[in-house]
Amino acid sequence: MNFKLLIRTVLVCIIIISSNSCKNNIIERSGSEYFPVKEGNWWRYANNDLYKPEIVSITVEPVDTLLQREVYPFNASGEFHYFSKDIKGIKEYIEITHNYGGSIYTILQGYITRLELPLVTGNRFIDSLSDSLDFFGEWIKARYLIEGLVSDYQDDELYGEVYKVIISISESVATPDSTISQQIYLEEYYAPGIGLVRFKNSNGEFSLTDYHLE
Repeated sequence: MNFKLLIRTVLVCIIIISSNSCKNNIIERSGSEYFPVKEGNWWRYANNDLYKPEIVSITVEPVDTLLQREVYPFNASGEFHYFSKDIKGIKEYIEITHNYGGSIYTILQGYITRLELPLVTGNRFIDSLSDSLDFFGEWIKARYLIEGLVSDYQDDELYGEVYKVIISISESVATPDSTISQQIYLEEYYAPGIGLVRFKNSNGEFSLTDYHLE
């Protein structure tokens, strides 16, 4: 066989094998449950602060319906987040309200991409919601923006392929007199068959200590 032809054949074989390997990895990750959504699931986390120890418990409550869509309430130590799952990943229900005279007025509500699946290193995702309310002749505007990056993965002896996701959230409410905004930065680590095993927020870094999956 011609030497050049031999080299070309070997290179083609390598490309095919690499391509199939990548496809198999993506299929495997897609089939793995990196965000288990089922009633009765729970996770418990703790920080490593000796002076201010803190426990965070997350429990999946019975399914609910918001905006004609089934959602699973995640009770995070009394703070509720509402998630649903589709073929593209995890959606979160977002609602921004305005309190005036003891009454609550909804400025913005809807679903936003919280996590794209399958997890692929280097993948970036962005989603946003914006709306406004005519409040007695004055407009109040609200915006919610989320940006995510699957920055890395590592083979963990305990959890397997753990993916690190960096998330930046920007939320703002603008009235004719002022603008109130907040920025939230999160680092989250997901493992197959378990879900979130570690996270970092403004309160510190928390690691999984116990969990139960239905």
